[in-house]
Amino acid sequence: MKKSFRSVAAIVALGLLAATGTAQASVVEGGGDVPPVSGAPMGKVAVRRGVQGPAGLLTLRFNLLVNASSGAFGKPISLAPDIYYAISDTVQIGLLHTLPMGWQTEPGVSLCLTGSSNGCPHVYNNVGFDFMYGLLFGDFHLSLHSSLFLIQISDPTWVMWTVGLAGKIHFSNAVALFFDPQVGIALTKRDGTPPNKDWLFLPVELQFQATTALAVKVLTGATGQLSNLGDTVRVPLGLGLVANINSTLDLGLRFSFDNLLGAHPGGGSRADERSIGLLGVVRI
Repeated sequence: MKKSFRSVAAIVALGLLAATGTAQASVVEGGGDVPPVSGAPMGKVAVRRGVQGPAGLLTLRFNLLVNASSGAFGKPISLAPDIYYAISDTVQIGLLHTLPMGWQTEPGVSLCLTGSSNGCPHVYNNVGFDFMYGLLFGDFHLSLHSSLFLIQISDPTWVMWTVGLAGKIHFSNAVALFFDPQVGIALTKRDGTPPNKDWLFLPVELQFQATTALAVKVLTGATGQLSNLGDTVRVPLGLGLVANINSTLDLGLRFSFDNLLGAHPGGGSRADERSIGLLGVVRI
């Protein structure tokens, strides 16, 4: 069953890569709703933009993730910087410290700041390498999205390859739906103790352009082990605000219930698991 699943995933991935041959070789401003949007200053009207940056853009995202759960506020707190560079209008690479749920990654990853007695078994324990290839542009943006993660650097080292499609559907100039489903395939320690499992990651954002410089996001999605999804699925629900300060800087804040609607093993309230995310975006 495991070999069969890996074979199917490999075939799907090869098919997606082959499909990129039909994508546009370059994106021309005015040729559709692609970045930069209508000549607007960078960071403005963010909801109308796509899922990748225009050629030459270097983007730094600083995520300060704080546990806000009942009885454990600030345990842990972690800093997860992500770096993206757009090689062209259709190709973007990245270095990741958030996990495939992106801004909805829960605290404890990357640079864990609060020590082993406060939820940080390791100071630094994950990194990822990201690749995106633009397939469709316009009112429906779609990109091939694949990453290679060291989910856990410490022994045992867990390596995972994720593959999927990131997209955004624009319902109007002010409303869009962002989605980034990925299947995570465990490449090491599949039979370890504990085992490295295959996972589903599905972050979703319903985005509203409240003003030219302010985007409001309803955050949700799902994540869980593919082999036992019914018992392990986690479904967060949160609210995020991202404000454009100037052409190079955005600031954001989110509050999430980390598993409000997913499987719940019992003991305590579903609303007890909470987190806060502070976001800084710098464009160069």
